[in-house]
Amino acid sequence: MRHNHKIDEFFNSAYIHKPILWREIAGFIADSVKQGNGHLADCTLGEGGHTELFLNMFPGLTVTGFERDGGILERAKERLAGFGDRVSFVNSNFSGISEHFQGRTKPDYILYDFGISSYHFEKSGKGFTFSADEPLDMSLDGEGLTAWHVINKYPVRELERVFKEYGEENWAAHIAKIIVERRALEPVNTTAQLANIVLAAIPKHFHVKNIHPATRIFQGVRIEVNRELQSIEEGLKGGFEVLESDGVMMAISFHSLEDRIVKTFFRRMKDGCLCTAEPQHCLCMNKPFMKLLNKKPLEAEADEVAWNNRSRSAKLRAAVKLRDIAK
Repeated sequence: MRHNHKIDEFFNSAYIHKPILWREIAGFIADSVKQGNGHLADCTLGEGGHTELFLNMFPGLTVTGFERDGGILERAKERLAGFGDRVSFVNSNFSGISEHFQGRTKPDYILYDFGISSYHFEKSGKGFTFSADEPLDMSLDGEGLTAWHVINKYPVRELERVFKEYGEENWAAHIAKIIVERRALEPVNTTAQLANIVLAAIPKHFHVKNIHPATRIFQGVRIEVNRELQSIEEGLKGGFEVLESDGVMMAISFHSLEDRIVKTFFRRMKDGCLCTAEPQHCLCMNKPFMKLLNKKPLEAEADEVAWNNRSRSAKLRAAVKLRDIAK
């Protein structure tokens, strides 16, 4: 790939959003049928880190960026203003990607970067982290369910479900019970209150080194509030519908729940499977809908982890669309 001084400027800037696994993604784009030309759907725009980089790297590329958080979308618009009509913006969850592209030019590349951006942890003030004492919110779009409602209103069994299924927390039942007892005395209004309850609920000798005991609880509540796993399933299916033939779909996951959904979806598309049966009972016998570009997920190299610590848990899977699903 040709050297580009704009890329040097990008990496020398103090910009907060560091695009994860950018070299690997750029490689998939460059090696595709369109070779970096065409249209990219950046389904998790954030502050525009991936989009800015790839617009600089590929002069023939245009982008549609999806971002459900209106506040961070405004930051992305400012960041990307210099690209003019090469980039357009959608203030919406990527789960509605198929509806957006009805009657429009289909994307040649689709990129998902699941999870929560650094901005949300460090700048949003919405309670995504326990490193600061913030109101319990965690809603990306500011509508509907909040973390406060989950923690203060969910019955004990529902709390246990959220902590166990979405947080993969072994102490889910015990923590749920303690929270219900504490909220009966006073509401749990802030991240610090919640973190301290969890910290006290798990015996110290069960604490994992370098991981705060509340980490899994916060993850579970965040996923519940924003329907993150349902959005991934809907977004992958909708993305496949609108992706051009020979187009590339790429997905970055940060924990096993996300990666499992992507892995399962790609495997079924590779096998040509549309049924809901377990793989060993599948009778579809269809030709593949997609070809995997990497059998095992790609992970960040050591130099990227040193530059961006958040990339240490990232996994990238990619596949090429071979054919549409017959209606």
